[in-house]
Parts: sequence; structure tokens; C-alpha cells
Amino acid sequence: MIRLSVNALLNFHSKAILAAIVLVMTLLGGVAWGGLSLVDYVSTLDRAEHSTRQAAAFLEGHADAVLDGGSAALARVADRLEEGGFASLADRALGEALAASRFGALSILDAGGRTVFGPSIHPDGGTASLFQGAVRGVELLHGQVDGLDAILMVRRILGREGALEGAVLLALPSSSLHTVLDVFGDGRHSVAGLFRLDGTRLAGVGGAGAGIGPLPALEPGAESGDGDWSIGGEGVVIGLKRMRDFPAMAAVALPRSVALEPWSSRLQHGFMMVGVSVVALFGLAALGWASLRREAAARDALRDANARLEQRVEERTADLRSLNQKLVRALAEKERANQAKARFLSAANHDLRQPFQALRLFHHLLMERLKEPRERSIAEKMGEALDSGEKLLHALLEVATLDAGVVRPNIADVSVATVLDGVAAEFRGLAADKHLDLRVRGCAAMVRTDATLLTRMLCDLLRNAIAYTPAGGVVVGCRRRGQWLRIEVWDTGPGIAAEHLDAIFEDFVQLGNPERDRRRGLGLGLPKVRRKAALLGHAVEVRSRPGQGSVFSIMVPLAASESRTDTVTPTPVGRAEGLSTRLILIVEDDPVQSAGMQLLLESWGHDVLVAADGPAALATLRAAPRCPDVILSDFRLPGPLTGAETVTRAAEQEGRPIPGIILTGDTAPERIREAVTAGCRLLHKPVTPDVLRDALNALGTERQPLRQSQSSAA
Repeated sequence: MIRLSVNALLNFHSKAILAAIVLVMTLLGGVAWGGLSLVDYVSTLDRAEHSTRQAAAFLEGHADAVLDGGSAALARVADRLEEGGFASLADRALGEALAASRFGALSILDAGGRTVFGPSIHPDGGTASLFQGAVRGVELLHGQVDGLDAILMVRRILGREGALEGAVLLALPSSSLHTVLDVFGDGRHSVAGLFRLDGTRLAGVGGAGAGIGPLPALEPGAESGDGDWSIGGEGVVIGLKRMRDFPAMAAVALPRSVALEPWSSRLQHGFMMVGVSVVALFGLAALGWASLRREAAARDALRDANARLEQRVEERTADLRSLNQKLVRALAEKERANQAKARFLSAANHDLRQPFQALRLFHHLLMERLKEPRERSIAEKMGEALDSGEKLLHALLEVATLDAGVVRPNIADVSVATVLDGVAAEFRGLAADKHLDLRVRGCAAMVRTDATLLTRMLCDLLRNAIAYTPAGGVVVGCRRRGQWLRIEVWDTGPGIAAEHLDAIFEDFVQLGNPERDRRRGLGLGLPKVRRKAALLGHAVEVRSRPGQGSVFSIMVPLAASESRTDTVTPTPVGRAEGLSTRLILIVEDDPVQSAGMQLLLESWGHDVLVAADGPAALATLRAAPRCPDVILSDFRLPGPLTGAETVTRAAEQEGRPIPGIILTGDTAPERIREAVTAGCRLLHKPVTPDVLRDALNALGTERQPLRQSQSSAA
């Protein structure tokens, strides 16, 4: 009896010791796990705060790039007005104002809040808010222009005695920041945007729209983060970056619930592991029985699967025959889908820039955070894949960009010799590899064009000429044609049949590559040449004889000095060229543009007549004291006549040719042909004052005589 009691006691103590050990280990494990979870919690918030600060710094850099150019243009306009007052608007400040308008909508207000120049801009706080706050420096406000949100850059105008005389506003559309803000518009970020120092929102996504509350005082260029911020009653982790040159702050806020998602997930996994450990003790007993049941069920399932397999083989065979028939029909539809596919690519290529940009950004961030060689190797291979994809999409993206009209040419006087020398140097090696003779005839002319786009056009033509010329050579030369210079590329290739001369300028057309071998190009070289020529207002022509070769040419306008050398008599001594007073008829239905053009021309010393459409212009000519020296017209006008037709009808009515300049935003080749047919010079909007002055100078300075009836009456 005593022995049994001792054994029972020993057994009891062993169980007690085991239970104590298990309890102590459980407590220690729980305390350790709780401590690690707390450290992980704090670390997760710290990482989220660091991430939001980086995002705010990235947003601040983009906003600074957007606002910087507008600020400089705004300052130039304000300085002009402070120097000469509002009286200088039509003289010196108008050119600065027109130049600044390319950054956004520019408006000039007097001290009473009335708009002197530009469209109506509506600040959120009303016109009175424009004259509050600091006197000097650029203020940032939020407002609307034409119903769209905009960031308003305000510069107050002070008179010579320091009195407030008005303000200059430049409205930058909020959409200019969406390239970066759209990255944060994924539903995870609570707020991302640009804010005034008082917390008022200027532009952004998420949040209530009005602001994010009082912001801390930061030095220009400083950044800050806070993991215990609240927006609309919701706790967020926020990153802030004060702009260096503007009274604004970039902010990116991430909800604490989103920031703590990784920690919550790890916490849940920890609970699951504890539960699994407890359940595992009871599961061991049933493991063997469940294993036997699964084995028996597996044997039964295998027999059923073998029986169904033969039936499925027969069904799949029938399905394959049906799919083969559908495939034959689908191949027949492929050709009809090519045109629709081309239209699809035109839209899709634009959208492909965004994901590639985001992938490149996140790949860069990933490379900075990876330390292990194996992980960095994987990320580097991902970068190589991105590079390959970008190269394959480059040609398509260039076509889509040209079609979208986002390319803005930089028109200037360009030396043809410099362009031809650069093109020849680039392709001499390629021509030598094919044993072709590449000759470039020198040309000392100066032309008005974009040097980069003209070089790319000639490169595309030379690349095609060398690629399709098996033997002989390629010659590049120039010919003068009045006010134009024809740049020609001759080759001794197989030539092109007459019925294919129009097709070669269509997208994806390659006459000698029916198998679509990508190593021989995509068939986009000549279509890109056509698009760039239309953008610059140049004409592209082709002549070819099968078996003898082809000639591709680009018609480029000569510079003003070259044109005057050929067509204008020398200017009398003592009189500055281009400053003679002319009578100019403006035909423009937009009253704002018409008024601006009239002020500009009158500031140059010209007499100006104004008409809103073609019939009104003809009526104005009949009542004018003399025939105008130049007609300056928009292409698309209300009524039955276009700008080119108005110039032609005016010449018929007056019985003599009248020089014309056509302004248009349409870059289609048809516009160029219509303008040339009417004997007019074509300028694409927006036109700078320097380009317009050059065009007027290129037309000569001959004055038209007074009408006979007017002379008789006198």
C-alpha cells in the first residue's frame, strides 16, 4: 500500500514537473512571441513612415519640376508690368504673356479684381483672396479654370511707390501632377497631394478634398513623418516634404490599417501556429485511421479516373477537330482584323508608357532594398526583361506619340550642311558593310525646321535606301524650289511599282517582307517620316522606276534670310528690314486670339483689319482704302470658306495675288497641300511671335497701291 502511494506520488510529481515545464515553456514562448510582435509592430510603423516620406519627396520633386517653369514665366510677366505698368501690356509684356501661356492659362487683373488679359480664373476664396497675404513672392491657391481644377500661381504687381496695382495669375491644371498622383490613387493611400502651409489642398487624390489639418512648421527642403496622424477621424501614417522654392508641402498618407496589414497577417499566422500545435496532439491519434481511409479512397478514385480517361480522350479528340475548324475560320478573319488592330495599338501604346514607368520605378526601389546576391540577380534579370520590352515597344510608341499630337517641334534656322554631315557620318559604316557608295552633295542653305526631327526623317530614308539597295550606291543632295529646299535621297535599288507608291507610307506595310521577319523592321519607317513631315509642315514625295531605283524627297522651307536673298529686292539704306508698315487683314473667329494678334501686329507698327469669317473678309476688302499686303487667316473658319479658300477668293476679287499665311493646329498632309496650292505659307499652332515675324519678313516688303476709286475721289 505504501509502495503504491509512493509510486502514485512519483507519478504525480512527474506529471506535475512535466506540466510545469510545459506551462513555463508556454509562458516563455508566449512572452517571447508577444515581445517580438511588439517589436515587429513598431518596426512596421517605422518602415511605413519611411516609405511615406520617400513618396512625399518623390511627389515634391515632380511638383517642383511642374511649377518651376511656370514660376519663371510668371515672374517675367510680373517684372515687365512692374517696370512699365499696365500701359506696357500691348508693347513689351504681351510677348511675355503669350509665351507664359504655354505653361497654363495666364490672366492679368487690376487692383479692382477686373481681368485685363486672359481668361477668367476663379480662386476658391474669391478674387479678394488674391490680394491677401504676403505682398511679394509667389502665392499658391486652388481654383477653377473652365470648370477644371487648377493650381493658381499668384504674383502681385506693385507700382513704383510700392502701391498694389494688380496681380498676375498662372493656372496650371491639376492634371499636370496626375502622372505621379495616379500612382497613389490605388485605393490604399488615404491622401496624396500638394498642400498649402495652412493645410489647404492644391491638388491630390483621396481624403475629404479640403485639407489634412494643420501642418507642422518645416524649413524649405525639410521632410518629416508621423505615424500618429488623423485625417477625417482615421489614423494614418503620413510623410511630408516642404518645397524649397514655393510655400507648399507635398504629403502622402497611408492608413494605419493598410500599413499594419503585414504585421496583422504575421500575427494571424502566429495564432494559427499556436492553434495548430494544440490541435496536432489530438490529431496524431486519428492520423493513421485517416491515412487508411485516404488510401482506400485513392484506389477507388484511380479506378474511376481510368474509366473516365478513355471517355475524355474521345471527347477531346472531337473537340480538337472542332477547334481546328474554328482555327481555319479565325485565320481567315485575321486579315480583316489588321486595320482594327492598328487602331487599337494607337490607343494602347499610349497607356503602355504608364505601367512600364511604374515597373521601372519599383524595380529601382527593389534594387536599392535587396542585399542578397541571389535576390539581386533575380531583380537584375527582371531589369533586362524590362529593357527588352521597352526596345520592342519603342517604334510603336513613337508612332502613337506622333499621332497623339504631343510632340512639339522646336523650329529654328538650321544649317542643312550640319544635318547632312551628321547623317552621312552615321551611315557610312553601314553602307561600307554592304559595299555601297554613299555620297552626300554639300549644301550651304539655311532652312526653318526642327533639326532633330529632320535628322530622324533623313535617317529613316537613308536606312531604307541602304537596306533595299543590293549594289550600286546612295546619293543625298539638295535643290532650290522658290522659297523651298528639296532634300533628295537617291538609290539604285529594285524600285517600286507605281501601284505601291501610296501603300508604302501606310503602317506595317513591307513590300519585300511577306513573312514579317522582325529583323527586317516593322514597316513603320516611312509612316513615321510622313507623320513627322506633317508635324513640321513639310511635304514628302517619292519617284521610282522598277529596276532603276527610287528618289525620296522632303520639301523644307528656306530660312527668312535665304528667302529674301532669292525673292526680295535689297532694303534701302537707313531703313531696318522687316519694320515697314503693312496693311494686314486678320481672319479669325476666336475674339481672344483675334485681339491678341491685332495687338501684337500693331505693336510692330502695322495697320490691321479684322474679319471673323471668309465672307466678312471679302466685304472688308471691298471697303478698305487699298489692297492688303498680307492676309493672316485661321484655316477652319465658320461659314462656307476655309482660310486657304478665303485667300484665293480675295486674290480673284482684287485681280492680283495677295500673300497669305495660314495658321492651323491640323497637321494632316492635306492641309499642307491646300496651303501650297493657294500660294500660302502654313504655320502650325501654337505660333511664337518670332516665327510669325520671320514668316512676315519672308513674304517681302512691297506695299500695295491705293485703289483707283479712292485716288479719284481724293
